[in-house]
Order: sequence, then structure tokens, then C-alpha cells
Amino acid sequence: MELDVNLNEVVEKPRLPADIELPLAIIKAEVKIGQQPNKTTGQKEPYVACEIVPLQEPWNEGYKIYHNFSLTPAALSSPDATFSIKKFFAIIGHNIRADGKFSTEEVQTLRFIGKVKYDDKAPTRPALGGVLRGVS
Repeated sequence: MELDVNLNEVVEKPRLPADIELPLAIIKAEVKIGQQPNKTTGQKEPYVACEIVPLQEPWNEGYKIYHNFSLTPAALSSPDATFSIKKFFAIIGHNIRADGKFSTEEVQTLRFIGKVKYDDKAPTRPALGGVLRGVS
């Protein structure tokens, strides 16, 4: 069966650049439970699953970065803001409430300057490669 698709007219979408600073926004955040038990605790641990979008043209149309912040003690105490949501908040200047808690609703409002990276396992899927500072 011949398909009514002209592949000569297809314009390939370029990858998000991995070597520049980009303004990014978290547009979705929800708490999920890991599918596999944590190697240290033996428990299925919670994490915050985020959808992040670039805010700068031409990258602000149709691109999403999926990123998870683990809520395990090891991840929370990490000095790397791509692992620790506490460190992420500190670098972007998001104030932690007096009770130390946060909500997914407030995470969904955060904007920051970050970098994209690509993993050898998924060379076409952008990942959060760095968190540099907040955006007002």
C-alpha cells in the first residue's frame, strides 16, 4: 500500500543546543513513586517528575525536557542542583518556607537559566544538564 506522505517535504526539527545557557520554565510537576526499589533503602521512593520548556526563540515551540528530582535523603543532600531539589531552589533563588516544605504547584511556576545535555543512551532526548541561576 502506498502512503500519501511526501517525505521530501519533511523538515527535520533540530536538537536543542547543549552548549548554551537557556531560560527554562517548569510547566508541570507531580509526585510519583519509583518503579524499582532504591538500592540503599529497599523501598520504592517518591520523586518529583517535571516537564521543563525552553523560553527562548526558536526553542520555545515544541520542545520539552523531562526531569526527575528524587526525594531520597541521598539525592536531597547532593551538592548537584540537577539531583537535589533543595540545591536547585538555592541556586535559582527560590525561598524555602519556614516549615521546610514545598508544593508541586509552586514548582510549576519556577523559571531559571540552565543547560541541556544529551545522554549516550538517548542521544536525541534532551536532559537537564545544569542549573545556573534564577530568572525573575
